[in-house]
Amino acid sequence: MAKPRITLEVSEKGGASGVVQLFLNKEGRDFLLKQLGALSENNDHFHLFAPEWGESDEPLSLKPYEDGAATAGHLKVMFRPDEWDKKHYPKLFEVEGMEK
Repeated sequence: MAKPRITLEVSEKGGASGVVQLFLNKEGRDFLLKQLGALSENNDHFHLFAPEWGESDEPLSLKPYEDGAATAGHLKVMFRPDEWDKKHYPKLFEVEGMEK
């Protein structure tokens, strides 16, 4: 069985906002789906680190697919239900051009 591999590349191709591309092998996909499926109000986030960032068996890779592309060595995924965001970040639900 192959080792899970997840690569996050970040580029400026998309303008000021940039572009993030997520590359996965089958094992990386399965690992990520398992982590995402475990998220809940009681387990609201997880981290992925590249082994180069310290002791880690996690599958985040710093080896880019595109020559010269930047990669991320840390990914934090946070589960935020709408009720939580409405309380802490109501601006996310404001409609542009509408007064409160």
